[in-house]
Amino acid sequence: MIIVNQDLVEQIRPTEDCSRPIDNRHNFIVQRRERVEKNKAALGLELVDMAKEAHWKIASRCVIFATNLCLRFDTLAPPEFIKLVAQGTNDTHPGLRASYTSAFTSVFEAVEMRAAYDHDYRNYLLEKEKDRNKLAIEVKKGDKDFTDRYLAAFADSDPNKAEYMVDSDHPGWLVWGKKFLASRAKPDPFTEYDEREAAVRSQIGKMLTRDWLKTCFDYLKQEPRDAGADRFRMGNVYMLMHVFDLMHYGGTEITLDDVKELTTDVYGDGSDKHQHRATSEILAALMAGSSDDPLEFRDKVWGFAATLMLKILNEDLTPENLQYWVSCLHLTVDPKDPRRSHELVDTLSSFRLDMSSNAAFKESSKVQVLEFIITDAGWHFRHEKPILEDFLAHIDHPYKTVREAMGRVIATIYRTRYHESFENVDRLLEANKEASSLGIRPYKCTEEFDATMREIFDRLEKWRKERTPGQQTPSSYTSGSKTVLTWLDSTLSSQECTQLMPFFPEPYMEQLLHMMDVKEDPELMRLAYHVYRHLPNIPFRVGEDGPFIDALVRIGKSATSWHQRLRSMVNMQVIYFRRLFLIEKKQRDILFDAVSDMLADAQLEVRSCASATLAGMIRCSPKRIRDPTIQLLKKRYENELRLNPMPKRKLPGTETPVDTTKQIVRRHAAVLGLGALIEAFPYATPPPSWMPEVLQILATRAASDPGVVGKATKAILSDFKKTRQDSWSVDQKYFTQEQLEDLEGVLWKSYFA
Repeated sequence: MIIVNQDLVEQIRPTEDCSRPIDNRHNFIVQRRERVEKNKAALGLELVDMAKEAHWKIASRCVIFATNLCLRFDTLAPPEFIKLVAQGTNDTHPGLRASYTSAFTSVFEAVEMRAAYDHDYRNYLLEKEKDRNKLAIEVKKGDKDFTDRYLAAFADSDPNKAEYMVDSDHPGWLVWGKKFLASRAKPDPFTEYDEREAAVRSQIGKMLTRDWLKTCFDYLKQEPRDAGADRFRMGNVYMLMHVFDLMHYGGTEITLDDVKELTTDVYGDGSDKHQHRATSEILAALMAGSSDDPLEFRDKVWGFAATLMLKILNEDLTPENLQYWVSCLHLTVDPKDPRRSHELVDTLSSFRLDMSSNAAFKESSKVQVLEFIITDAGWHFRHEKPILEDFLAHIDHPYKTVREAMGRVIATIYRTRYHESFENVDRLLEANKEASSLGIRPYKCTEEFDATMREIFDRLEKWRKERTPGQQTPSSYTSGSKTVLTWLDSTLSSQECTQLMPFFPEPYMEQLLHMMDVKEDPELMRLAYHVYRHLPNIPFRVGEDGPFIDALVRIGKSATSWHQRLRSMVNMQVIYFRRLFLIEKKQRDILFDAVSDMLADAQLEVRSCASATLAGMIRCSPKRIRDPTIQLLKKRYENELRLNPMPKRKLPGTETPVDTTKQIVRRHAAVLGLGALIEAFPYATPPPSWMPEVLQILATRAASDPGVVGKATKAILSDFKKTRQDSWSVDQKYFTQEQLEDLEGVLWKSYFA
């Protein structure tokens, strides 16, 4: 079939009559197509006969090709093919069984698709679906409370009170259109099958007996031969969804009571993980397939399936079977309005932490299941406040797995609370234009969130002061910190990371540094450092990085712990490199001054890191920034080297000299600063015009100094020698004879001679 816009064709119609050649060509194509389809159908039936007796590998290929040859929109499938795949779904060979199951599902899907498009291939091509349960809900203009009422409706889980169901989470999240698609809260049954579709359903229904279903269920709980196949299998679920749908409408010998009885037998005592896998697939098919069915079907199914699933989630979860049930829950809840799954959502949302329980896995698995519920429901989930209050009140939970799950849930709740919901596109554009050239700042921190965050960190600070220094056992401070760090890590790794930006300077920075100093808890130190390294990678808007940079500089200059000063410099490096072309001149100068000042830090490790940091900052800076900065720094370090001569030994009867240690540190800082300028251009050939002079100054004024100053100077000159070995024949031409002579005798006389 070809879809033609006749109006466009008329515009190019020739003046002479050409209908006869067009009709002839059309008839030829149609006849050829009929012959091809006839031969394909015959070949498909031949493959069906071959598959019955062939080796399983050959049979599986026959099924694949027969499906492509026999299954058509207009004719659906021949009875022989349907019989083969329906019986083959319970084949003894697992590989062949999977092939037949896929083909059987394809037959069901073809029937449903044909009925959904009103049995018309043209409707299928044009995507004109006929669904009496779909509704178009108009959005009233000027109704400011529409979004609030829309969300409030999700809080009432009683489907009988709902006006409609919304199975997509995108309508209204950013902007409301004139209308959006929804579904009836009380769906009508779908029975609009024509004779061909009804005949196929009838044939299938006669083959679906209790024995067929029992055999199918027994194979579901069979232990897979391949460990990779031991997972929740969607193919089985989709096939069973169609089987149960046919059952609900009375098209099979099987009844819901049979399914209940057989499902109970499959689960047994629940001691084996394969029983759990099979049961999770059956319950997923029952619940996901009936969630949008008429309430008389749906309520009967969910009365059994949801009750059994909740019992298992509450009592029988183990690390081995958890993933099966999480997948089952995800399939049931994710694509639907949460009110369709209200039995699950309401019960699981009522979970509260039991601080007296010593069953860590049981608690953590319930929290993990809750996380999936919230993630799948998205901004439609409206039961978050009691959960947040409970989790935030118990961030110092004693068990690691529970804390990690709690942290992820807290992050998920705050992530899914955000929505913009503008009345229309025009208002969206106007608001963004009014806000700034970049538009509205997304994920802006609310007053409530600000108060919550500061209260939590005040609590952590209180616990930190109460903790005994050197305490080896877990404390409220260490446990609570780990929960908060998991929350922050999850948030900083997601799109709403900018929501936390106001807290970077205070309280995050100092608290994270305190956590990194708890040497008795390596896990806390690792987590804190991981989150700390996230901070400078967050995309600040232009001008928003000032407070963060100021906090880094403050800690780098004033922290009593040299470890904290060193760590502040790590983030100075990242923030400068990340925002190289966005940072304002004032902030750039502050960073250069701070790193330069840290060259004179009392701790040698900090001075060495500052030198490497300064070299990197100069190297990556664009020329327009780099050149004037180098001149300023060169002048500064030369003056410091000149004004801080190496102290001489105190002679008897002379005045007491200035603080010798401070003078040596300042001299060392000057050497490291000049060395950073050289190390910023390790392979530049020819060398920058200022470099020979700097090398000469180091060689003549500091290379002969004793101790750390002389050692650092010789290391700088030695590194210069190593990196210039291949290019020295060119580089030496840019040194004067005097400079070359001054360099002689410092490590490499024979080299420069």
